[in-house]
Parts: sequence; C-alpha cells; structure tokens
Amino acid sequence: MSSPPNTLPDPIESAPPPLSNEAFAGPVEIITPPAPKPFPSWSAWDVVAIMVFTMVAILVFTLAALFIARTFPQYHNATFTDLATSAAVVIGAQTAAYPVVLLFIFVMVRSRSKQPFAKAIQWNWPGMLAPAFVLGGIVLALVVEGLARFLPIPKSLPMDTYFRDTSSAYMMAAFGLTLAPLLEELFFRGLLYPLLRRALGLVAGVVLTAAAFAAIHGAQLGYAWAPVLSIFVVGLTFTIVRVRTNSVAASFLMHCGYNFALFAALWVASDHYRHLEKVTG
Repeated sequence: MSSPPNTLPDPIESAPPPLSNEAFAGPVEIITPPAPKPFPSWSAWDVVAIMVFTMVAILVFTLAALFIARTFPQYHNATFTDLATSAAVVIGAQTAAYPVVLLFIFVMVRSRSKQPFAKAIQWNWPGMLAPAFVLGGIVLALVVEGLARFLPIPKSLPMDTYFRDTSSAYMMAAFGLTLAPLLEELFFRGLLYPLLRRALGLVAGVVLTAAAFAAIHGAQLGYAWAPVLSIFVVGLTFTIVRVRTNSVAASFLMHCGYNFALFAALWVASDHYRHLEKVTG
C-alpha cells in the first residue's frame, strides 16, 4: 500500500470575471438638461420695445397712406383732418402696419424663449370649446351694453367719425373682427399680463392689464368715464378668462365674439350700414 503524499496540490483559483467596457470608461459624466427659462421669458423692456415699434410702424404707414390718398381724385381737396379720420386711410394704414408688428412680436418671443411661439405665448387653442368662447363674447357684449344704458354714455364719440358711410363701416367691421383683436390679445393678455402677474401678483396683474386695455381705447371714447369704465369691465373679463383657461386663444375668441355682437347690432340698427346717421349721432 502506497503512502499518501506529504503535500496536497494547490487549490485551483477560479478565473476572474471578464472586465466590462465600463471598467475602462472612466468616471461617468451625468449630463443634466438645462433648466427651463422662467415664464415669461421676455422682459419689461421687450414690451416697451414692442410698444415703441408699434407706434412707429403705425405712424410710418399712416403717413404713407396719407400720401397715397392724395393721389386719388376724390381726396385732392380733402383737408388733413378729413384724411386723418377717413376709415379708408386709417384702417388701410393699420392693416398694413399690424402684420409687421405681429412679425416683430413673433421674432422677439421666439428669440427669448427658444420655444414654438404658440407654446411660449400660451396660445393653447381650446379645441371643441372654441365656439363657446365666441358665444361668451356675444353674451358679454349684450350684458355690458345693457348695463351701459344706465350710465351717462355720450351720444357721439370720436370713433363715430370712422362710420361715415357703408364701405367705411364694413372696413371697420372686418378690421375689428380680425387683426385688431388678435394684436390686442397677444399684447395685453399674451405679453403684458404675465409680466404684471410675476411682478405684482395675480389680482394686480389682472386689474392693471384691464386698465391698460381701457386706456388704449380712451381716445376713441373721448376719455368719457362711462364708456371707458365699460371697456375696463370688458378687459377685466377677457383677462380673467385668460387666467382661468391658461389660454390667450380663449380670450381672443371671446374678443372676436364681443366685437361681432357690437358690429352686428350696429348693422341691424343702421339698416345694414346704409343709415348710420341713426346710430352715430
């Protein structure tokens, strides 16, 4: 019988696990996405720049419209006052100026937010509820006009001078249902309100936006306190709708409905804009 060996064989060590690529990759760098810009991304100076640009654009196009109007035979002997209160000149100038202003707003918002314009401005189309906001604007017009009967509204207002004839009334209606409410809502509810809310809070933002909206219409209303108060209530309602829906498009649709009701009432009362003297004083 053979004797057992004096020493035992060394144990076989298990092979180390294969090294993964991560072992040679070094420390992992965690890339964090940039923080989103605060809303709104534009500043008060941007809003001031838009206001100045708008005034300059309207002035330039108004001067151009006055010069062009002089080339038409019917305006050869017209005074400056007549031309300045002609719907064809005023609406023609603003119809040319407003798209330029809208383009300026679009470029400014896109450059500040780096987002699609509709998202940056919180346009937020209300979808199937869109007709409801138009109807809401019509109801608002009926309510405000009904309550205004108890206020000392002047029989004649400066804006009545733009309703001299049938063609002027139709031009005013077309402008008041398209470009005018679009630019006003983008500026007041889209640009101005968010800045005021961030700086002064919700209530002050709503009230001051409505006050600015009424002030911009003051000249058209002869700065009479009763019609200015009425337009302040209208602006207050538009701003509240914008707050509750988080949608500038909603206030725009309501604005269109409100203007539609006013022009439709004038259309009926003046026999299809053929007898404007019945209602414009």
